[in-house]
Amino acid sequence: MTGNQISHITVTFEDSGAEIISVYAVAEDISRELGQHIKKPAGKELQTWLETKGCRLDSSGGPAFVRRTTDGTTVEKYYRDGKLDREGGPAFVWHDINGSRAEEYYRDGERHRDDGPAVVWRYATGATEESYYRDDKKHREDGPAYVLRTDDGSTGEYYYRDGKRHREDGPAIVWRWADGSTETELVSS
Repeated sequence: MTGNQISHITVTFEDSGAEIISVYAVAEDISRELGQHIKKPAGKELQTWLETKGCRLDSSGGPAFVRRTTDGTTVEKYYRDGKLDREGGPAFVWHDINGSRAEEYYRDGERHRDDGPAVVWRYATGATEESYYRDDKKHREDGPAYVLRTDDGSTGEYYYRDGKRHREDGPAIVWRWADGSTETELVSS
């Protein structure tokens, strides 16, 4: 045997009343070592043992990490080779019992999305936040990289390029208040 074959081990346990499910990529030699244990670790002990051996969260068929609380709040994280990453969808998904939800897109462990906001938070109050990222830096060429819409109808727009607040054709910060007034701030790079 070469020791290069990768298998996956699913670890499930409860932590402070929440169900935790984690999927780890495990090399053949580590799997063999685990098989030799007289009393195999389970649950949180198994998770710690796998992490000590250098095993990483990884799953191509679904989330590699899930946390479900007793009130119904759910967090799902998609990993590839130990880094948040998901092709064609958010790598971080959060649903709260009150209706709030979040989605964050990652590529190789960095917030990144080519065709829309990389971070979207929608609150039960009606407020939303959207952030555009390229290579883990706030960035957008054709509009604000961060937009906050409050539950009272106010909107804040923040313009970024390569992680720095910047705008060439106007103010880098624009607030449109619910009463119709506007506040701006010029920011030089």
